[in-house]
Amino acid sequence: MLIGVNVLVFVFMALLSTPQKAAVDALFGLSGGGLSRGNIWQFVTYQFLHANLLHLLVNMVGLWFAGNILEHVMGVRRFVLLYLASGIAGGLMQLFLSPGPTLIGASGAVCGLVAAFSTMYPRMPITALIFFVIPVRMQAMWLAIILVGVSLFFVITGWFGNIGNGAHLGGALVGFLWVRYTRRFRVVR
Repeated sequence: MLIGVNVLVFVFMALLSTPQKAAVDALFGLSGGGLSRGNIWQFVTYQFLHANLLHLLVNMVGLWFAGNILEHVMGVRRFVLLYLASGIAGGLMQLFLSPGPTLIGASGAVCGLVAAFSTMYPRMPITALIFFVIPVRMQAMWLAIILVGVSLFFVITGWFGNIGNGAHLGGALVGFLWVRYTRRFRVVR
C-alpha cells in the first residue's frame, strides 16, 4: 500500500508543470518556512514526494526489502506507525542538523525500517546491491551500521548536502529504539 501511494503521488507530480510541482513541494514538502506558517502536515506529506525516478526507486526498494518482513511480523498498524514515526523523526533531525532546502522523500522512514529490521534480525544474511549492480553478502546489522555511518559522515563533512542525511539518522534512530522498546516490554505468551 505504501509503495502504491508513493508511486501514485510520483505519477501525479510527473503530470504537473514545473511551477505546479514547485507549488506542491512548497505546500507539502518539509521546510522551516512551511512549519512557521503552521503547515504541520508537512511532517507526513513530505515522505510521499520524490525528486526523480531514481530517488523513488531507491526508497521503494528499501521499503520493499525491509517492509515485507516487518509488516508480517509487526502487523499492518504497527508497521505503518513505525514508518510514519521514522519519517517524522527523520524530518525533525534534518531540520535540526541541516535546515535549508525543502525536504522530500521517504528515506527517513525507510531508514527507520531498515534499522528496525537490522535490530530484529542482526545476524540474518542478506545480499545488498551496491549501486544496484554489485551484490555484497553481509549480516543485516552491517547494512544498518553502514547506512548510519555513511549518513553521519556526510552530515559532519557537509558532502552531499542535497541529500537528507539528517533524515536518515533520525529515521534510523527511531527504528532502532522502536524495536528495543517493544522487545523490552513485549508480553510473551
